[in-house]
Amino acid sequence: MNSYLLLGALQSFLQQQRVEVERLTVDPMVRLMADWFRIMPLDLLERAPATDVLVHRYGGWSEGCATGFKFSLLRRITENAPDGASTDWFAGITLMFEPSRYANLTPLDIVSSDWQSLDAFVHAIESSAAFELLVPAAPMSVMVESGGVR
Repeated sequence: MNSYLLLGALQSFLQQQRVEVERLTVDPMVRLMADWFRIMPLDLLERAPATDVLVHRYGGWSEGCATGFKFSLLRRITENAPDGASTDWFAGITLMFEPSRYANLTPLDIVSSDWQSLDAFVHAIESSAAFELLVPAAPMSVMVESGGVR
């Protein structure tokens, strides 16, 4: 497993669903990522992953003079090596919004394994202050992203 394979699985799913990524908004993005998690098992690993979860994050972001408000839903796979080391691989979608309107929102970071079901996790996202504010908004940009952390 690596970030490219996980990203490829997401991109394949997006193509099957005929999704124009650059046109995604908050509500369809959340439903799309939940569907990918629900109906597309990842059998790319030699061994079953230690975890396969969705991670939802939102909050302000700043790097140098660039700022934004990120709303992300990422799939995180944890792979354990025989030596006991683990690697987290992730792929998902981040929507970036103009930050000033959302600056007062407290950042949030939740994981699907913290909930009793995927439906409860999605409901928690849809009940958040950011979701409610961002549903009618058009993002400044949409990013399909991937990576890995040891």
